Amino acid sequence: MVKLYEYTSQPRFWVAHDEDGYWLVPARNGGWEDRSPFVGHVTSLRELADLDGIELGIPDGASTPDVAPG
Repeated sequence: MVKLYEYTSQPRFWVAHDEDGYWLVPARNGGWEDRSPFVGHVTSLRELADLDGIELGIPDGASTPDVAPG
């Protein structure tokens, strides 16, 4: 399961956490393809309340939390 967080230190980026670790993901359609390893502080993360209608493009094999689409 992929958990998504808002990265408050860098707006318009989200942090995804999956079985492979933490990823910095641009908060835009298809942003999953441009993800990079996250090396920030977890104190700057806030669990994402909704996706604002953004489709990150996370592969079908990964499941996201029950976050209502924007």
